[in-house]
Amino acid sequence: MPRHGPRHDSHHHRPGHHGGERHHNATRFAALADLPAAAPGGVLERLQQSFADEHLELAVLLGASLLCLAAWACLSFTAAVPASPCAQPISKAVSSERLVEPVVEGKPVPSSRGDTTVYRRLRNRYLVAYSLATFGDWIQGGYLYALYANHGYSMHQIAQLFAVGYSSAATLGTYTSAIGDVGGHRRNCVAYGILYAGSCLLANSPAGLPRSGRRHSYAGLALAASRLLGGISYSILFTSFESWLIAEAEACELPRGQLTHIFAASSCVYAFSAVVAGIVGHVVVELSPPSAEGGHNRFAAPFNVAAPVLLLASFLCQVQWSERYGDRRTTPSASLLRSWRAIVASRTLLALGVVNSLYETSLYAFVFMWTPSLERRAPHQISHGLIFSIFMVSKMAGAQGFALLDAYGVSPTSCLGGVFAGSALCLLVPVVSSSYEALLLAFSAFECLLGLYWPAIALVRAGELDDSQRASTMAVFRVLLNGLVIAVLLGAGYVPEHAVYATASAMLVVCLLGSHVLAMPSDAHGESRGGSGASSEVVPIIAVPERGGLFKKRSPTESPELDDAE
Repeated sequence: MPRHGPRHDSHHHRPGHHGGERHHNATRFAALADLPAAAPGGVLERLQQSFADEHLELAVLLGASLLCLAAWACLSFTAAVPASPCAQPISKAVSSERLVEPVVEGKPVPSSRGDTTVYRRLRNRYLVAYSLATFGDWIQGGYLYALYANHGYSMHQIAQLFAVGYSSAATLGTYTSAIGDVGGHRRNCVAYGILYAGSCLLANSPAGLPRSGRRHSYAGLALAASRLLGGISYSILFTSFESWLIAEAEACELPRGQLTHIFAASSCVYAFSAVVAGIVGHVVVELSPPSAEGGHNRFAAPFNVAAPVLLLASFLCQVQWSERYGDRRTTPSASLLRSWRAIVASRTLLALGVVNSLYETSLYAFVFMWTPSLERRAPHQISHGLIFSIFMVSKMAGAQGFALLDAYGVSPTSCLGGVFAGSALCLLVPVVSSSYEALLLAFSAFECLLGLYWPAIALVRAGELDDSQRASTMAVFRVLLNGLVIAVLLGAGYVPEHAVYATASAMLVVCLLGSHVLAMPSDAHGESRGGSGASSEVVPIIAVPERGGLFKKRSPTESPELDDAE
């Protein structure tokens, strides 16, 4: 029997990718959910058959795993070796990274045991809540299309439901993210879990209703409301969590290197939670009873699992996190307007916004296209789950690789330049080649570079964005992204494959040009920070956290004023 059902199953679920790389597993697990349950005695036989033709995939998975372990081992060794006092000059750290190790009179201040304890406490508090938040997002993403299709909606109607989510993210989500600067980032993170749990519970509207019935209209409204809440929640996830982490790191006076490790670890957690969520989602759907006419929808099971997990994430944010604010003296609308004006007036912020939006749009195009691209070239029926695992392990290797590069003094902007150049070449492979092997290797390399991208862009944002408007500015960046994704959704199926990849590659070339702008002295705060003549002070200086920019130079006679809202 076919190992994954008819080939059209994967295409049937392809539009279920809901924005960004968080839905790599949509085709795999939604398609598997449609398969009839296998007899217990045939499980081993099916597993043996499923890997009979997957020699290349298994070899790539083994290679990605070894690369990940090697990067982790090298990073552990590097961390164990004391750094030279001049290994990272203060001028380089200020100019290229905006985040610097604490220094007095040009020499690094060694971290104390207390610093390590603070770092570990912050890392653990953040990663536990963040892992639950991303798990709740991942587990439902692979079943959105299957859920709607089980209601009897057409592909066009499903695309409209997804457009509701993106429109909500671009409008209400943007405003809600700005509320985090005024009302508190922790409060927004708590609201994330509550709103997303409500979105998941609304997915339990009755399935299989008559198209002309009034109850069907109620079900459609409930699903539209679910997408609306999901769009708001999605915006919070990618703005307020990062904003809280940076604000808390500033309040704790964490060195730049420790913040780098947290960002790299969060990228690994993000990928690992996707794998776990995919497995759990598949199991709960298989154990769920078949959908009933006018009643139960079996694809709502992952949403029901996500709801308590998201509420637990909210609870942990509430009880373990301190509240951190941006500018509490303004309003969300004024903060958004101020962020927009700052972006337009700053070459650095404008480049950062364009890079952020174009890269993630090209990423969305990749997410949408990788399944049919590989299926079209494969000499056998592909194993979506195995390929998804390759992608996630590759991404974790990239995240570990970034931490290793950072330990050797490679700046985030330099990493971004390499990411954009390499990613552009990877997405050109399906344009010039019909080889399945070349495509699989190129896509795995793209995922590895994605693992480098997330912590690198987070560190660049950390140094460039004004703390008083961090969430608001990130929300404005995502308006362009959401608009582009809506355009991709509405044009899905009308553009040839090679044109999609060529366009995505061109976007990445623009990002490469933008990375050169980001490497220039910053004008994000109305002044050049970190040029060779950036400071004319002759007194000893110390780098400390401040509002309005992660670090500044001040005289040691001044006292630091940390914004501890507690």
